[in-house]
Amino acid sequence: MGKLGTSGDASLQNGLDLVRDLLNQIPSYGHLDVLILYSALSTCDLRDILETIQKCKASKLSCSVIGLFAELYICKHLCQETSGIYFLALDEPHLKELVLELAPPSPAIAEFAVANLIKMGFPQRVAQGVISICLCHKEAKVGGGYTYPRCKTRICELPAECCICGLTLVSSPHLARSYHHLFLIRPFDDVSPLVLKDLHKLPKNCFGCQLSLLNLGNLPGPQVACPNCKKHFCLDCDIYLHESLHNCPGCESLRNSKTSSDMEQ
Repeated sequence: MGKLGTSGDASLQNGLDLVRDLLNQIPSYGHLDVLILYSALSTCDLRDILETIQKCKASKLSCSVIGLFAELYICKHLCQETSGIYFLALDEPHLKELVLELAPPSPAIAEFAVANLIKMGFPQRVAQGVISICLCHKEAKVGGGYTYPRCKTRICELPAECCICGLTLVSSPHLARSYHHLFLIRPFDDVSPLVLKDLHKLPKNCFGCQLSLLNLGNLPGPQVACPNCKKHFCLDCDIYLHESLHNCPGCESLRNSKTSSDMEQ
């Protein structure tokens, strides 16, 4: 990205053609969401952009646009035709808020989200010092990378699809992220000021980071509580759990303790 310049005329059509070619490889059950950040006041296209918009609509793309300057009719028309959303950012904090709002994938449409079984392979790390031909670079590499369990070819990055055997190679964190986006944890509740006055009922440390929840003078600071496990967390852990981890440590600990007790019985 550092080598890319910002000179020249903006072309909305070129961007739509590029993203349509990339997303055409996504299966029917995948999300075909497109988010465009557009700062130009015009678009310079070689062909009729209305035909390109109809092709995006036929490909089931959902295009949303965040404009950084004045409203453009062609951007608004694109969002209307593809069932997207058109916003204008008022300032930098508003732009960040809009991007975070549109970042999660939209709900899948039942008629297009046909359930299919997918064959996936889990990688084996290539031992250090082993020389093998890299599939993505088409040259010999020493150590590092991953090996496909089916055809034993080598790849550098995950996830990837083998062009020889067609197997999709993923790691367990990738599957975990997909799972967490489907089942989001509930928002935590703010602890009532009445509860904060009763120090005997409050935990002294955050259940997540184990840092103190008390301010200077041993007064309770702002904190939140999980509605399921009732564990208390600081505000930093609240943001981290909902935006990055997508798991509640309190709920997971209760689930693990319940599983252990069931196994002992």
